[in-house]
Amino acid sequence: MEIDLSGQRAIVTGASTGIGRATAIALAEAGADVAVHYGSSRKEAEETARAVESHGRRAVLVQGNFRDGVGAGKAVEGAVMALGAPVDILVNNAGSLIARTPLEDMDAELWQEVIALNLSSVFFATKAALSHLGQGARIVNVSSISARNGGGPGAVAYATAKGGVMTLTRGLAKELAPRNIRVNAIAPGVIETPFHDRFSTPEMLETFRKSIPLGRLGTAQECADAILYLVSPMASYVTGQTIDINGGQWFA
Repeated sequence: MEIDLSGQRAIVTGASTGIGRATAIALAEAGADVAVHYGSSRKEAEETARAVESHGRRAVLVQGNFRDGVGAGKAVEGAVMALGAPVDILVNNAGSLIARTPLEDMDAELWQEVIALNLSSVFFATKAALSHLGQGARIVNVSSISARNGGGPGAVAYATAKGGVMTLTRGLAKELAPRNIRVNAIAPGVIETPFHDRFSTPEMLETFRKSIPLGRLGTAQECADAILYLVSPMASYVTGQTIDINGGQWFA
C-alpha cells in the first residue's frame, strides 16, 4: 500500500543526519513538505533539505534549541511561518548521548543536560506545536532500546531520559486523543548512524552485533519506515505505542 501524505506539513527535529534525515526524506517521498530542524549542523541540514526538495516538496531550515520552552517556541514558530498551518506531523527526534560517563564521574550539569536534550526537548517541542497541530495530527517520538535494557556503558542518564520519552508518549496519547491526535514512539536498537560513529568503538559495535539475533546493525531507513507507518492511515487505530526496531536484540 502506497502511503500518500500529499499536502501535509511535517516538522522533524534533529533532521540533519541519521534517523532524522532519513525520516525527513521518507516524508517528502510520500508527499509532505518538511521543516528540517538542526542544532548546529547547518551544512548537513542543508543536504537534508536538498534531498527533500529533490522529491518535489518544500523544505525549510529551522535552527533552534529545544532544551527550553523559549528556544522551542521560536523554532516551532519559525517552522509554522515558513510552512504554514496546520502542522500535520511532528517527529521529535533531536537527542544525543553527549558522553559515555559512568555514574561516579557524572556531575549534575551533565545529568541535567542529557535529560534536557533527550526528554525535556520532546515536552517543549510538543507544547510549542500544540496550538498549531490540526485535528488528526500525528506525533512520533524517538526513544531507544536503552529505555528497555538500561543502556550500554556510561549511558544511564540517556537510558533514563529515553525511558521518560516512552512514558511521556503514553501520557500524551491519552491527553490528545479527544483531538484525534495520535502519539506514538519508536525505540531503535543499534543503528548505523553518526551517533555510533561518535559514541561507540568498532569493538563495541561488534559486541552489540553479536547480541542481535538478526546478526546485523539496523539502518536509519528502517527506522524512518516505521515512522512513516505510524503517521500514515495504516496506523489510524494505533496510539500510545512504542515500536521496537532492534533486530531481536530486545523483546518482551
